[in-house]
Amino acid sequence: MELLACICALQWVRSSGPWPQVTRVQLFTDSKYVHDSLYRAAEWKKNHGRNRHGEPKENMDLWKQLLAAQTKTGIPVHFEWTLGKKSPILKSVDKAAKAAAAHPRTDDDHGYRPGTIARSMVKGAAARFPATGQVAAIRPYRKALSVKGEEKIRFDTFSEATGTYLSSFYAFATSELTAELHRGNGYMVRFNDNANYPQILELISVIELPKTKKRETA
Repeated sequence: MELLACICALQWVRSSGPWPQVTRVQLFTDSKYVHDSLYRAAEWKKNHGRNRHGEPKENMDLWKQLLAAQTKTGIPVHFEWTLGKKSPILKSVDKAAKAAAAHPRTDDDHGYRPGTIARSMVKGAAARFPATGQVAAIRPYRKALSVKGEEKIRFDTFSEATGTYLSSFYAFATSELTAELHRGNGYMVRFNDNANYPQILELISVIELPKTKKRETA
């Protein structure tokens, strides 16, 4: 959604311009994902959708469209990050976006592949797992195809010593292994030794994990 908004904006610039005396375009986004990843996207494209460590990156179909739209505008484009909904015009944009979302559309995101989703047991976005070859207890809650034969798994880590869920992470696994890791269930798994490209290499055993978070006692 955040990428598509930028793509459509740049396509509008191309179809509406050029304008006399206009030498550059500023595109404002409240998406840190778009702003912070933009300069890396060209490298991902050259590396067949992977970063320099070999880790597959999501939404490459849209990143390719954005890079192409930026090139085809025919004018320098500067991306600027801004905090969303903090000015009258941004509030107006947010209202228009919500109104548009309420109406059905006919175009499809052909690069999107639905994954299996459940809820995480901990707060916060999933971080890259610090893989060092360790064995850990995990509870998968989301799976999605990254590249052919390889999937991205988001999971909570669990401490058997304290009986609590610790943090939310992501790592990669083959599609065959991913099929054995069902959401909401507990597993002991072995990871590779690469913190820049964490992978689940082996399912060691199925374990029982609590279905709810342990409440802290005063």
